[in-house]
Amino acid sequence: MTLRKKLTLPTMLFLLIELVLYGLILTTSGQLLVYSSFISIAICFAHVLFHYKNCDKFILTGLFFTVCADFCLVICSPIQQLWGMCFFLITQTLYAVKLHREQKSKPLLYARISLILLAVAVTVLVLGEKTDALALVSLCYYANLIMNIIVAFTKFRQAKLFPIALALFLLCDTVIGLQVACGAYLPIAEGSLLHNIIFMDFNLSWFFYLPSQVLISLSGKAKRPATPGSDEPGASYFSSLQPMAFFQI
Repeated sequence: MTLRKKLTLPTMLFLLIELVLYGLILTTSGQLLVYSSFISIAICFAHVLFHYKNCDKFILTGLFFTVCADFCLVICSPIQQLWGMCFFLITQTLYAVKLHREQKSKPLLYARISLILLAVAVTVLVLGEKTDALALVSLCYYANLIMNIIVAFTKFRQAKLFPIALALFLLCDTVIGLQVACGAYLPIAEGSLLHNIIFMDFNLSWFFYLPSQVLISLSGKAKRPATPGSDEPGASYFSSLQPMAFFQI
């Protein structure tokens, strides 16, 4: 789906509902905030599912795991951070498979693997004894997301929504990552500019997060050509995906 594509009635309804929920997320608190947040992401998944026959199955499945992640991080009490990050890692891995099968670039694939390994090594070196499963999964996820953004922007002229969505995703995760790391992993001085930004009295993470998921949803419902050798493989390649095909480009 391009930015210029005519909006259909279901899409306009989807955007209207998300706009209302976005307003609630940014201006409310308590249970209303919790359920508005989770419902907004579930609707993003439902919007792509509604266009199942013509949707990108990688994005559909990625949004499903995004809903699972948000259930762990938004609905569950206590918050299941590790499970949530594992689901988000699965989401970004699915997006990575989608992007690399479209791009078919070995250098970008090798760069991805190198960045993930580097992230693991830096995590262990910096955190030392504080290294735990959450830190490792989070850094692997973050490295995967960064590479997804790089790969997606190489095709920005053909598909604008997805790279923009991933960039917003990164901004959200940077805010949340700094909030989680503050004190537990990184010494961020209270009262510093960085501390004031990440803990401002405003839902900064969801300011970026919901728009990112809406754009991913819009990009996922576009019909893809299934012609062999096409730049944007269709839903048919998802069902024919072979084990380890991602590493055999």
